[in-house]
Amino acid sequence: MTIDATQHPDAVRTLIWDAVQEMYAAHIAGDRAPSARYLHEDMTIWDSEEEPLVHGTAGLEALRDRRPTGPGAPRVCAIDVEEPVIDVWEDVALCRHVFHVHFADGAAPSQTIRNTGVWRRHPQGWRMAHNHEDVVRG
Repeated sequence: MTIDATQHPDAVRTLIWDAVQEMYAAHIAGDRAPSARYLHEDMTIWDSEEEPLVHGTAGLEALRDRRPTGPGAPRVCAIDVEEPVIDVWEDVALCRHVFHVHFADGAAPSQTIRNTGVWRRHPQGWRMAHNHEDVVRG
């Protein structure tokens, strides 16, 4: 999906929300590529699992690589996304939502996380410039 920067704010809201859901589905599938289409290379991230601010898509890849793997590691089996609030102001959009992470085989308790994504319009389309998440339960 390409997010067309010339579209009406309602269409941008829909496209951003679809992109957010596509990124979560890709995470469940273990596929990092779909997310890369929506992330600006210089983005920043406040991740719920690590304290320092993550810089750029290279920093995101390093963060992902640090997460536990293997048979004993908790594996996300479902992510339920809800409560979107998306505002669009010319070249900037703010997407707030809540998501619930469920782990396979009870390997970890489910988590409820609040998320705020800042999206900016670029010549190649809308890209996430900053993402902030914090765990509220779990």
